[in-house]
Amino acid sequence: MKEVSNNDSTTNSESENVGKEITNNKRSPESEPSDSNIDYNLKAESFEGTLQQGELEKVVQFDPSHALMEGKMIELTKDIPQYKEWTPEWLPKDVCGNDDRAEILNTNVAPWRWICQLLMKFPNGNFIGTGWLIGPRTVMTAGHCIYDSRRGGGWAQSIEVIPGMLRGQAKPYGSQVSKDLRTIDKWVNEENEEYDYGAIILPNNHFGNTLGYFGFTNLSDTQLQDLLVNNSGYPGDKPFGTQWYNGGRITQIKQNKVYYMLDSKGGQSGSPIWRNQNNQRLAIGIHAYGGCPNSATRINREKFNQMLSWRNV
Repeated sequence: MKEVSNNDSTTNSESENVGKEITNNKRSPESEPSDSNIDYNLKAESFEGTLQQGELEKVVQFDPSHALMEGKMIELTKDIPQYKEWTPEWLPKDVCGNDDRAEILNTNVAPWRWICQLLMKFPNGNFIGTGWLIGPRTVMTAGHCIYDSRRGGGWAQSIEVIPGMLRGQAKPYGSQVSKDLRTIDKWVNEENEEYDYGAIILPNNHFGNTLGYFGFTNLSDTQLQDLLVNNSGYPGDKPFGTQWYNGGRITQIKQNKVYYMLDSKGGQSGSPIWRNQNNQRLAIGIHAYGGCPNSATRINREKFNQMLSWRNV
C-alpha cells in the first residue's frame, strides 16, 4: 500500500508501516507494511492553539454563546446560491433510533473550531463534506471526499476548508482553498472502505498554529471495546454551515474498522471519531459509512504512521 497525492511531488514514507501514499499525478516507490509486533497506544497529541482571547467566567444562568460571537468580525460566504447547490457526499449515513444530535452554537472554542466544513469541487459535481485539523496545515477527511471514481469522476479539483463554520454561512476564521490532496493506493485503485481516508494539505500553517488541532492514537481492541466516543460534523440534512454533535459507545471492532450507533447524515463523512480523556482529544477513527451501526476507518498502527507523516508535511 502506498500514498497517492494530486500534487506533482509525493512525500515518501520513512516508516515501513506507513504504506504507499499516492498523489493524483505521481506515485511514490512501494514499501510493504509489516503486521508483526504491532504496537498500540502510539499518540500524537492535540494542540489547543495560540488564539489569545481570554475566557468568560462560568455563571449558571449566563449563556456565553451570543457574547462570544458578538462584535467579532466574521467573513460571510459571498456566493450563497453556489453553496446552496452543493449536495451531500454520496455514501449513506444514518440516524440510529431517536435523533438526538445537538447543534454546536459556539465554534469559538476547541474542539469545535478544529472541525471544518469542506466544499469539494469534483469533475462531476460539487459536494459538501467534513474534515478536521491534525497539524499546522493538515486536514484529515475521508478518502471519498478526495477521490471518487464513480460519482465524483476522480480526484477533487479543489477543496475549500472552513474551520468552525456557523449557521448563516459564517466563516469565523476565514477559509483556505487547497488542491494538494493525499490518500492511499488501496483507496484510489480499489476503493476499499477499510482504507477510506485521506488528507488535505493547506497553503500555509495559519489555521493549525492559531486554532489548534486534534491528536490521534491507535488503541487496542480491548481499549476500544465499549469506549465512549464523540463525533461532530456538517450533515447535509441540516441548515447549510451548521455543525452537529453526537456521542455514544463503540459496539464492534475490526482490524481496519470501528462501529457505533452515533447519528449522522450525508455530508458528515470525514469527520473525527475521538476520545476525550485527560485533557487530550485523540481521534481513533475517520467517520465514513452508515448502516446502523455506522462506521469509521480505524486508526491502527499503519494508519497512525501515515497520518503522522501527513501532519509533518
